[in-house]
Amino acid sequence: WKAEGLPSDMLSVENALIILHGKQTPFLIDPSCRATSWLKEHLKDSRLEVINANDTGFMTGLELAVRFGKTLLIQEMDAIDPALFPLLRGDFISHGPRSVVQIGEKLMDYNEDFRLF
Repeated sequence: WKAEGLPSDMLSVENALIILHGKQTPFLIDPSCRATSWLKEHLKDSRLEVINANDTGFMTGLELAVRFGKTLLIQEMDAIDPALFPLLRGDFISHGPRSVVQIGEKLMDYNEDFRLF
């Protein structure tokens, strides 16, 4: 991880473990952007999509990431968009062999490979 830009101090290593292996979606408060830069480098081969919360295509990017199992990194969040609540809570609905989740007004197929940061 150090080769990917993670600082070598113990706190950074512990935080990286929590970010990557925690069961809940991590929220990063990163004014120096060091953790975000490391995460982008670490996840670059994971179909990573980076989007700003205030972008006009935010909802479309979120929907596509959920449907196609991409890794989504949301930046510049001032507040949590209510459309994210079902994903954060894990409110998935089983429809036969597939799972769906309510995002805004839409019921979306949920790909198990989807990851949110």
